[in-house]
Amino acid sequence: MQTGVISGLDVGTSRVTCVTAELSEEGALIVTGVGQASTGGGLREGSVIDVKGVAGAVQAAIEEAEGVSSWSIDDVFVNVSGPHVRGIAGTGSVRIDRNEDYECREIDEEDIDRAEEAARAVSFPATSRVLDVVVREYGVDSFDRLQKPPIGLRGEQLTARVYTILADKTSVLNLEAAVGMAGRSVSGVFPSCLASAKAVLSHDELEMGVVLADIGAGTTDVAVFSNGTVCHVGVVPVGGDLISNDLRSLRIPSVQAEHLKREWAVASLTMVDPSKTVTVPKIGGRGSVSISHSIISQVVTARVVEIFEAIAGEVGRSGMGVHDLPAGLVITGGAASMPGMAEAGREVTGIPVEVGSPSVPDSVTDLVSKPAFATATGLLVLGLDYVANAGRRRRRPGISDTLKRIGDVFRRMR
Repeated sequence: MQTGVISGLDVGTSRVTCVTAELSEEGALIVTGVGQASTGGGLREGSVIDVKGVAGAVQAAIEEAEGVSSWSIDDVFVNVSGPHVRGIAGTGSVRIDRNEDYECREIDEEDIDRAEEAARAVSFPATSRVLDVVVREYGVDSFDRLQKPPIGLRGEQLTARVYTILADKTSVLNLEAAVGMAGRSVSGVFPSCLASAKAVLSHDELEMGVVLADIGAGTTDVAVFSNGTVCHVGVVPVGGDLISNDLRSLRIPSVQAEHLKREWAVASLTMVDPSKTVTVPKIGGRGSVSISHSIISQVVTARVVEIFEAIAGEVGRSGMGVHDLPAGLVITGGAASMPGMAEAGREVTGIPVEVGSPSVPDSVTDLVSKPAFATATGLLVLGLDYVANAGRRRRRPGISDTLKRIGDVFRRMR
């Protein structure tokens, strides 16, 4: 990896986003370059289906970021999304031998290693790649939910609970091939939802219990957190593209449908202005059509409800109830910027909903403070975590105190 520079590459269904940053002497990230390029249909539901086309988009986005930054970008941290991204919980227990006086001895590093190794011994398909193994908690005899390795504690049985995050191996290889074809190397691959969470969630939210939903074009990435660690991840194949497709059913061109979604639509019917209308060209350029704000909003809100129902379903599969998630649901991603999304989410899910945006005080552009840039900016922090932990085993899924301070740069401003 290049010294002094780190780059995050968000390969989304509709566009590729590259954000590059320098690390100052004070340990703060300074965003120096941003670039974006359309994938041109090279991905479907988060997975690459046109390696050459995606490679062209990757190269264009990186070159645009390089044009703004003073650095060349040789390697990147990249995200992976799609319904194939999932997690498996594992639990492992080991006995702690007694000492020569037949007393419970102190737990040491080797015991922690044995318990974690036993917890990691979960069965998963050979076609899967392990993206991360998160140690959630430990238990010693009758004491459970210990957040730190209980080294020095005496006991007879040590238990470790982990969460293994997997992705389809072929999908990851296709993603890496696209980046390689663009002339760059991949330094690390992370789930989109964990990258976005790094950018927008606070330490208190993670500890209390919170859901993160990154609503992109082709997928919605969901992560559930409790006691500071991730306990469930899932990706549902619904996103903002469904809204665009429905608007095209009004017999308007794709460009106009996308424009209406981004600039005119609202996600909550309480925000509809019945007096507003807009005139747009018909598909094929044969005449124009006048569409009311009410009609557009009815089309949009129906899909928004479907998206939040899918999010609620994923939370249900996590086994977590409303009482386990006092920090509610934080939505981010491009579709989260639509007016009324938080209100619609609260109505469907029944829990508090907020829109999360990265806060990047030192950047060449304000673009990175938009929800659509959550994954790319979060990749920067995950990348720093990865580099800082290279060569040594990671005890906790979180980051060191220094990296937590760096991560605060990207937290949502209250």
